[in-house]
Amino acid sequence: MIATAPPQRRGLGPWLQLAPTLLYFAALFLGPLLLLVAYSLFTFRDFRYVPELNAGNYLEVLTSPAFQLIFARTAVIALVVTVVVLLIAYPFAYVVTFALPRRRQTIYFLVLVTLFGSYLARIYAWRTILGSEGVINSSLLGLGVIDEPLKFLLNSPVAVVIALTNFLIPLAVLPIYSAMQNVSPGLLEAGRDLGGGRLQVLRGIVLPLTLPGVRVAAAFTFIAAASDYATPTLLGGPIGRMAGGAIVQEFSSTLDWPLGAALALTLVALLVIMVGLLSFVVRWLAR
Repeated sequence: MIATAPPQRRGLGPWLQLAPTLLYFAALFLGPLLLLVAYSLFTFRDFRYVPELNAGNYLEVLTSPAFQLIFARTAVIALVVTVVVLLIAYPFAYVVTFALPRRRQTIYFLVLVTLFGSYLARIYAWRTILGSEGVINSSLLGLGVIDEPLKFLLNSPVAVVIALTNFLIPLAVLPIYSAMQNVSPGLLEAGRDLGGGRLQVLRGIVLPLTLPGVRVAAAFTFIAAASDYATPTLLGGPIGRMAGGAIVQEFSSTLDWPLGAALALTLVALLVIMVGLLSFVVRWLAR
């Protein structure tokens, strides 16, 4: 009869190791979130915050046509950015991993370097590129393709999508590239030996194995795009205004913090729902 060792009691050791992370999370995430919940139930009256608990702020957010338009625009722009970023980031990570294996460390390092660039500097660079006298309009005018500058390139949702796509491609490449490192080249060779073409191998082997990385990239991209404030403010103009700008306006200009808190929590709920739907769609497409 083989003796088995009694189960070991873990005790408080793991919890003590997790304590710094849990405290950090509680102090910098749960604390502000609970404060927003409390403020969102207050009443803003005569430039004072009256602690009369009510759901009027959420009712205004959900029924106001202006806020409905802002949230719809935020969801559409973030979704378009996510799709475009994934369509660029996935082939890029695939080529770097499997077509350029000797150069992938160098290229991966260059991708990381792009994340350290100044965010505001790149926004102003895009203002210069997309402006009436920018590189794009000047080139098209010089070639005779257009007779006058294209106005829709700046202060529009188009500018927001272009800039956010440029900013978020490296953020999407990282999890997809990491997931592809777990795909053995031998599996690809076996798939080709069995008669599978490149697209069949990609769909049947690579995509299912890298699906977790794609889902993480989609979530990161959508959350970052939908919650961004600086890019829509500086590049979007009035017709490119997103939820972040509306939240900042309520907290800074109108000083209606309860309504701003309700807007922020509504955006959080929208992000949770949309990220869940994106995860389902990505999983369904990979079947």
